[in-house]
Amino acid sequence: EDWDIWWIDGPVNPSFFMRMQPYQRVNHFPGMYTLARKNLLAKNLGNMKKVLPELYNFFPKTWLLPGDTKDFKA
Repeated sequence: EDWDIWWIDGPVNPSFFMRMQPYQRVNHFPGMYTLARKNLLAKNLGNMKKVLPELYNFFPKTWLLPGDTKDFKA
């Protein structure tokens, strides 16, 4: 198929990228859901804050429920 931009509202199979031409663009990339979903973004930011606390202190305290219910109620 001949297209320039493919707008996708959902996950993209990595094999899709292998078939793209150099001039073609898509609005998602593999694993984007880990940044776009609030719960997964919070989890990833929390993990990074454990490794680099001085660089990842820009977001408020976050709880992932129900797993963090005990800390949330404290």
